[in-house]
Amino acid sequence: MGSFTAYLLGGAIGDALGGAVEFRSRTAILSRIGPEVIIHYAEAYCGKGKITDDTQMTLFTAEGLLRGQMRGVSRGVSSFDHTVANAYLRWLVTQGQECTEINVDKSGWLFQQDELHCQRAPIRRRC
Repeated sequence: MGSFTAYLLGGAIGDALGGAVEFRSRTAILSRIGPEVIIHYAEAYCGKGKITDDTQMTLFTAEGLLRGQMRGVSRGVSSFDHTVANAYLRWLVTQGQECTEINVDKSGWLFQQDELHCQRAPIRRRC
């Protein structure tokens, strides 16, 4: 497993472990989890071990950077701002927001992952 894959996986695991207590006060965390270190997934975002929007955004950022790199390799033109912006638009569509003013490219393996088509922000929890 490459280093970047390990970084992404480690971040996603930590995000899923902390998702159940994200944005909660210390008192609320202690009453829900107790004083121990969080070592088990807890119920959050309609299941156990669910990632939050932080991991979703990290994955779409990585996808945008990879697309920019591949565009540079294949066409000799790198435009990371363009490819990352388009990746964020794809993420926005996975959150149920259609961009009617912009034609969003919905291609790619990441966009096809049904599990990512779920709002994971703490304010609006819909699955």
